[in-house]
Amino acid sequence: MPGVVVAHESGFWLGSLTHSKDALFDWQIGLVRTSTAALVAFLIGFAFSGAASRFIDRQDLIVKEANALGTAYLRADTIAEPQRGELKAALKEYTADRVTLLGREGRDQIETLLAKVSGLHEQMWKSAINATKDDAPLMAVVLPPINEVIDLHSVHLAMARRHLPIPILAMLLGTAAIGVGMIGFGNGRLGRRFSLLTPFTGSRLSGDRSHQGEQSPCHRNLGCNEMSMVWRVA
Repeated sequence: MPGVVVAHESGFWLGSLTHSKDALFDWQIGLVRTSTAALVAFLIGFAFSGAASRFIDRQDLIVKEANALGTAYLRADTIAEPQRGELKAALKEYTADRVTLLGREGRDQIETLLAKVSGLHEQMWKSAINATKDDAPLMAVVLPPINEVIDLHSVHLAMARRHLPIPILAMLLGTAAIGVGMIGFGNGRLGRRFSLLTPFTGSRLSGDRSHQGEQSPCHRNLGCNEMSMVWRVA
């Protein structure tokens, strides 16, 4: 929010320095302002699309991991004691840690819980290997879900580090700052501070000015009302 205010006020100050009636210049400024707003809208849509896709992928990954843990726990019944009890205990502890790690209340325990992961993975794998030695059919039953649990942890870590690329984020912020600055510039030329939404109709209003001269306050309000309707529909 402070950045928006700074960009707008900077544009307003520059616009106030060029306070003059020039229909052609105002029309060109309106075109640039509208084009910038369209680019910002495109980048925001791109960012939201990527965020939604990552969110869905993470939800699917949680379901997949839960299924893998459930399968590994059930197949632990096929091995003998004491490895059966060791494997089930490790799976229970691992599942409880995952629930805490992926929940809101576990945000202050992330480092501690992640430090335990490799030890639990080793314990689960060692118990399964010791219980299925020299028994290839039993290995084919017990080991795959445990291996999937271990692999899915790596996928979790990779997805947690997957964010909007820095160049795209910088372009989004830079373009938004330019757009808000152009809004402030247009307001500065008029000598009034309008709503940040109002100048997005500037290209149409400026184009009308080039043909009809200065707009009446009623005509300006019509443009504001149209923008408000578009904003509510969006």
